[in-house]
Amino acid sequence: MKRIVDGKEVELTKAEAKKLKAEWAATQDAAASVTADQVKQEAERRILSFVPEWKQRNLIAQASILAEKGRDNWSAEELTAWDAGHAIWAQVAVIRAKSDQIEAMDPIPADYQSDTYWS
Repeated sequence: MKRIVDGKEVELTKAEAKKLKAEWAATQDAAASVTADQVKQEAERRILSFVPEWKQRNLIAQASILAEKGRDNWSAEELTAWDAGHAIWAQVAVIRAKSDQIEAMDPIPADYQSDTYWS
């Protein structure tokens, strides 16, 4: 078996060829075994990386208080806080939508964690 190494074609030993084939097969098996749950876990990791759970709870509490107060009664500071929270939830929505798209792929790519699928 021949392979390109540093731009040159080289002959592999039988042991090297066997190892290469095994690595390739393992890669293919990994691609076939990616599940929707793994994609959901990656989405969760991405969401939590920029909006941890404590911040999500604070945003939900803030939204609840502001909803009770009524938008017409918000101060300029409260409106700014609402807009900032809305921007964060919009980013979460994008990640969730990308997750849905990846989960719908058949098969789900082995490199589903790559930013190319999430941006």
